[in-house]
Amino acid sequence: MRPTHKLTFAALWLAALSFIASPALAGPHHGGPGRLERQLEKLGLSDSQKVKVQAILDEAKPKREEVRGKMRAAFDEMRALLDQDSPSESAVLAQADKIGAIQTDAHKAMLTTLLAVRKELTPEQRAKLSAEMRKHRHGRWGKHHGGGKGESPESAPAPESPR
Repeated sequence: MRPTHKLTFAALWLAALSFIASPALAGPHHGGPGRLERQLEKLGLSDSQKVKVQAILDEAKPKREEVRGKMRAAFDEMRALLDQDSPSESAVLAQADKIGAIQTDAHKAMLTTLLAVRKELTPEQRAKLSAEMRKHRHGRWGKHHGGGKGESPESAPAPESPR
């Protein structure tokens, strides 16, 4: 195997591990509330809103845990492939595709939860949540949504709300 392929495999493996450790996905079983829950605490939700939002978060939890379990298993499979003396490039790339599909599922589940929560917020609360989320964006999502191309996250326009 060429040295560049080994570096590519190592980079993929490190990127995959960083996704598992991402604080954006951290939930209660990772030592505290996840980022969305922490941001919601700052919005001054009414008791009624708190009940509705908590129900949404509780409903999303089994899917989130299922996806995390799939992700861990997929990374374990990738690690086993990469630990081989001569990993099969096609097997590693197929596993990368599997990990990518699981990441897409995780992202869609998170967005579905976020949209459901936003429906329960007032326009002012949605604006405040958007501002909080912009403060914490990093990496590629920050670049695509107001954190790149010369625009600071604070100066980016707030996304339009469905309400």
